[in-house]
Amino acid sequence: MPVRASLANPSAPLSNQIFKLTVPVTTGNGQTFENVLLDTGSSFLWVNASTPYVPGPNSVDTGKTFGLGYEEGSATGAMYLDTVTIGSATVTNQYVGVANWTSLPDDLSPLDGFLGLSFNGSNAHLISGIDTPTNTFVDTLVQEGVIDHEIWSMVVPSVNTAVGPQPSEGEIMFGGYDESKVQGDVTWLDVINPYNDYAWDFTMDGMFFGDTLISNDGDLYVDTDSGAIWIGLNIYSYLAIEQAVPGATQVQVGEQYFITFPANTTLADLPPFQCSMGGQNFTLTAEQYIIPPSAYPIMNITDDGRHYSWFATIGFQRDATLGQAWLQFFYSIYDVENKKIGFANYA
Repeated sequence: MPVRASLANPSAPLSNQIFKLTVPVTTGNGQTFENVLLDTGSSFLWVNASTPYVPGPNSVDTGKTFGLGYEEGSATGAMYLDTVTIGSATVTNQYVGVANWTSLPDDLSPLDGFLGLSFNGSNAHLISGIDTPTNTFVDTLVQEGVIDHEIWSMVVPSVNTAVGPQPSEGEIMFGGYDESKVQGDVTWLDVINPYNDYAWDFTMDGMFFGDTLISNDGDLYVDTDSGAIWIGLNIYSYLAIEQAVPGATQVQVGEQYFITFPANTTLADLPPFQCSMGGQNFTLTAEQYIIPPSAYPIMNITDDGRHYSWFATIGFQRDATLGQAWLQFFYSIYDVENKKIGFANYA
């Protein structure tokens, strides 16, 4: 079973900057890249998007290059082996991509790079001349004996500290999870990768909006994506929420469509959103799934009295993608070696 952490487990602070969850990464010539996006949907570490990477005494230019793409864009550049420190965790032989070209959306700026912490199978073929997977940062922590178990956990800080219960300070912990942050039992789910995408995919039993089942019957295909802010729903569940509240409509910010509720509806009138998984229910109140007005400026939303939500459409690819807006209210645990993912309510 997944292991609990001790106080000696290495950890690092996380920052929720609305469109990106970031962790500081130190590498190169002792440089700290403050705005590295923590991504559960990829498995590759690269920097140099805005802060220049300068090789240090431990930097080895491999002569190889990398290239990878995301839903949001892409990056290419040179490959180094280097010492990398994240919080109190340090490894000495980690592949680090140094980007010389990126194509990423403006809402991620300022951005220094990506720290991918999915399964390493998804990074095969990304480095020129290497067709096999290469170590993620967590893989290397185990290989170099920094941690005993290939597991990590995170507390995602909330963008709306007025709505509880959730923490205002974020943290990633390597090698286990902090039982003191857990209320009740951890729900453990098997990771499934039916399409060989090596992501944190699992099945959910159902999704409810109030008392109404808004998902299909049977297992739902779901993943977590800390690289996205939205609570992404397939088109059927998305439209079911819109149709459940008179006057609800769709709006668009950039390329993303999401649901807004009318100004004449109070938050007390809006039902909770509930995910049922592993025999446990994880519930968001209306206050929790509504975008706080403090986030409007960065999202280019005009405060017109309507209630803008984190519910976005992801088409037909999955039943749901649980992004930062969902993850910030629950403790999440990522067990690489046992291929399990865990969720718990905060203590």
